[in-house]
Amino acid sequence: MKVLKMGIIPGAEPVEIAGNEYGILLLHGFTSSPYEMKYLIKLLKGKGFTIAAPLLKGHGTKPEDLADCKWYDWFEDAKQALFKMRKTCDKIVVIGLSTGASLALHLAAHYQIEGVVALSPALFLKEKKAKFVFYVPSIIKFRKKKNGPDIRDEAEKQKAVTYHKTPLSAAREVMHLYEHIKMDLPDMYSPLLVIQSRQDHVVDFKSAEWVYEHSSSSVKQFLKLEKSYHIITLDVERDIAFREILTFLDHRFK
Repeated sequence: MKVLKMGIIPGAEPVEIAGNEYGILLLHGFTSSPYEMKYLIKLLKGKGFTIAAPLLKGHGTKPEDLADCKWYDWFEDAKQALFKMRKTCDKIVVIGLSTGASLALHLAAHYQIEGVVALSPALFLKEKKAKFVFYVPSIIKFRKKKNGPDIRDEAEKQKAVTYHKTPLSAAREVMHLYEHIKMDLPDMYSPLLVIQSRQDHVVDFKSAEWVYEHSSSSVKQFLKLEKSYHIITLDVERDIAFREILTFLDHRFK
């Protein structure tokens, strides 16, 4: 795996693009990087938005760096990116994928945000063994990903910039985050767009249903995809998702 001098894997770099008074904060998923938002970033840049896609702590370098992280480290990164963007932007929408969506919802429950797009929001995992991560002996530090990133598009799957093994200590942290978000959702009043595929192999589809049903948003929409897998921003129905996102943004930024 080629790594830059600063320690960041090529393609995983954080993104900041100056634009108009409307800000888009993009939050990537667990063990991943801003790379998974690259097509969406290109589209949003063309619309003139101010864009920030931070690289969350422990990500985009080596899995060992992620092993020492707590979930609130990632939340702090997201929060600081939001605060920085608020200095120049009148309105901000946060778009998160998977664990990034969980962080976006947590932000909206505590801070002013003009909209949230939750892509494949992570609350309940498909793998039944996930809940046993708390009982794995401490001597076992990592678990190898057998099938790589959950992307139907094979070409995109091969190019994705992500870790190929997961620190179990960090996996326990995301489980704590998901439980916290379930309690947070009633305090989330921002306009909401939820998008998830029925073919997601990582996150149970009931996660999106739970987010939609338990948030207190008076304005909310739910787009259900049928062909994509988990990382919908890189997958076969991304254009469908992007059209819905642009429509959502158009209504938020009037």
